[in-house]
Parts: sequence; C-alpha cells; structure tokens
Amino acid sequence: MARKKILHIVEDLKIGGLEKVIASIVTALDKNRFETEVWCLAGGGEIAEELIGKGFAVRVLGMKSYHNPAQIIALSKLISRSHIDLIHTHGYFASTFGRLAAILARTPVVITHVHTTFNAFRKRNLLIERSLSYFTHKIVCVSLAVKDFVVEIERISKKKACLIYNGVEVPRQPEVEFHVERKSFGLSENDIVAITVASLTPHKGHQVLIDAGREVSKRHQKVRFLIVGEGPLTERLEAYVNDLGLSSSIVFTGRRRNISSLLRLSDFFVFSSTEREGLPLALIEAMAVGLPVIGTRVGGIPEVIQDNVNGLLVVPGDPHELATGIEKLVSDKSIREKMGRNGRRIYEQKFTAERMIREIELLYDELLRRRFA
Repeated sequence: MARKKILHIVEDLKIGGLEKVIASIVTALDKNRFETEVWCLAGGGEIAEELIGKGFAVRVLGMKSYHNPAQIIALSKLISRSHIDLIHTHGYFASTFGRLAAILARTPVVITHVHTTFNAFRKRNLLIERSLSYFTHKIVCVSLAVKDFVVEIERISKKKACLIYNGVEVPRQPEVEFHVERKSFGLSENDIVAITVASLTPHKGHQVLIDAGREVSKRHQKVRFLIVGEGPLTERLEAYVNDLGLSSSIVFTGRRRNISSLLRLSDFFVFSSTEREGLPLALIEAMAVGLPVIGTRVGGIPEVIQDNVNGLLVVPGDPHELATGIEKLVSDKSIREKMGRNGRRIYEQKFTAERMIREIELLYDELLRRRFA
C-alpha cells in the first residue's frame, strides 16, 4: 500500500511547546505508512533546522501577511501540486490560513491541533473557528480544559473534538555532552533548587514566582531558583530581582536546550502561570525525570498535577500561597521523593511520547480509511 502524504502547517518552528509536539510527531510517525512534511508559513527556527538536519522535509514559505487573500490561493495551489492526503494544522493563525487553503485545494482530510485556550478571542475569532470546523474532520485537543474550551466557548460539535494528551520522551540518563554541573550556576550540593522552564511572557507568572521566592528566601537560606527561558520580560524581571537583592538566590539561565540535565540537578519544579495553559510540556518533562511539581489551577495543569500526590496545586497569581507550597517541599525531603516517584508513574501511564504518537497514528488511520474506503 502506498504511503499517505501528511502535511503539518505551522507559523514557524522556534523553540516552544507547540513546536516540540510537532517535532515529536514528525520524527516518530511510522515511515512505512506515512510520508511527512512540515510547512512553516512565516519563518523557520531552531526546531526547523533540527528537523532538516535529521533529513525531514521542512519548507519555509516566508509569508509576510495574514490579511492577503492571494496568499491563501497561492498556498492552496502549492498543496494541490503536492498531492497531500492529510493536512494537520497547528496554532491559530496557521490553522486559519492552512484550513482555508486546504478547503480550496480539496484536501481529503483536514485536522487542526489546539494547543491552548484563547481567552482573548473576539466574536470574529470564534465565528471563524466555528465556521472552519464544518470543513475540519477532527480537532485534536491537548487537554480536557482545551476540549471544554472548543466545545463550550467556540460552540463546536463534541463529535469533532478529541482528546490526545501531549507526550514527551525524556532519556533516563542525561546525554554526556549536555551534562550540567550545579557549580556552573553558583549552586552548592547543599542548596535546594527549584526550577521553572517557560518563556518570559506575562501569562507565565514569573513575577509571582519571584515574589514567592523573596518570601521563601527570608526563612530558608539554602533555597535557590533557576528561571530557564527568555522572552519580552527578560530585562524587566532581571532588574526586578536585582532591585530586591535576590540575584544570588534567583538565577536566570536564558534559553537552554539541555532541559533534561537542568531538571536533574534540581529538587522540584514550579510552574506559576496565571492564565491560558493547554498542557505544559515542561511540567511533563519534570515528572518524567522524577521531580515533584507545583503548578497553578489553570487550564490543563490540574490534569497533570494530582494535588498532594505528585505535587501541589495553588491559586494562580497568589505569591503567598505559592510560597507556602514551595516551603512545604523545601522542608521535607521525603515528601519530595514520594511525589517524584508518583510523578514518574503518572508520566509513564499518561504522558509518554509513545502513547501520543500511537493515538495520532490511530486517528490518521481512521480518517484516511474513512475517506479512501
């Protein structure tokens, strides 16, 4: 049987959770059954370069505007010439643009992947999503929170939406070339290290974490915080930490690729988002290496963290409650170890890359069989 041609459409492939999910799918799909390409509408990025380096087909189309109908027509012609069997879109702009082009190209199967909720959606956005859903065979939701958003807020049929949790593949041992020593960040072996991994953007709640860190540091001199990532708030947050006199306790690492090694030198993970979360990969990566996790009751986070089992759930935007949770883990190593073991077990049951890929393949098979039967 001839392989089916799968096309993933995304805005770009910089470093981020959505982009990592695409890379996981593309690299792990059964190559005997599926021929896969990725088209980046606007630009490339580090993950695009990685995929190209591994021999996967990635095209950067360099589209400059999402308001030019001629671009949709041009994209539809490219799709038609490429004889695509199934289009899988990711992210709001790429999913709007890509699905319109797929409709014009009469692509047999169209899937869109919703990675988060969009609290800022206007009536126009909701109308576009609802209209395009009639031409979409399935809407993949990364969490129940996202699925509820699609069904209840966007008012899209339950039959269209399906749940496939994000999954990650994390090696049991860190790669030698990525091994990180605590001392490289000014940390001692006796320090208790809390780590967060997220883009430095407003909704990730880094200032809440810093305020909680200030409170904790007054009572626990050996607690250190690693803030991994970069973004538009980098300079402001670094200045805020300096003004508070916390530069020795709170370390900004910038963007890093060796996340697994950074997690392994830490004692627990904190995720302080204040809004709009689908299913954070960083939380799953932390659980995969056996770390207890603290997260806010936002989006899909409570689907990852079972309160007082593999971590703690706290109210978003409340530095005092977050500080209380941090101190609970700081004060009791046995709780950290127990929650870490539970987290690894939950990861293996629900959030592995292998499970995610298997469910994606089953969905592809079902829709393609139905279309080509």
